[in-house]
Amino acid sequence: MPVAKVIKSFGTEGEIVTRFYSMYREEIDVKKPVFIFYDGLPVPFFIRSFTSRGSNQAIIKLGGIESSYLSEEISGETIYADYIDNEDDLQEDLSLLVGFRVTDREGNIIGSISSFYDYPGNPCFGVMPANKKPAEFLLPVHEDIILKIDFKTKTIVVSLPKGITEL
Repeated sequence: MPVAKVIKSFGTEGEIVTRFYSMYREEIDVKKPVFIFYDGLPVPFFIRSFTSRGSNQAIIKLGGIESSYLSEEISGETIYADYIDNEDDLQEDLSLLVGFRVTDREGNIIGSISSFYDYPGNPCFGVMPANKKPAEFLLPVHEDIILKIDFKTKTIVVSLPKGITEL
């Protein structure tokens, strides 16, 4: 379950500043490992220190991350409380997919998810096209359009209706 995002390196000993996804702050158990994906594989890290910083941030020291160089390497990565390879977590907060790449069935990059709009009865992702068009287009969250969500590669495979990128 994705619980936080690494915002930046902090200090010289490998500490990181994290921002919690609002509903998952309580899911971090400092006695259990957290996971960060490297080359598509979940790598466990134990929390050595945890200092709250406001209501949705913390400064965390992970075992194995001993320098600012290593902590900068994981900047922008998602921290998972446990490794789950399914979509159950998405039922609660689809905004966790912001930043995922959007491709078609053949692997051609369409763009990336830039926002999530929770319109009543019609949730949509805002997608910034890869072809450098300045306008975001809306992608309805529907099982006929979204074919696959891959957490390891942060990719969503879609089947787009004709003309949707022009709206």
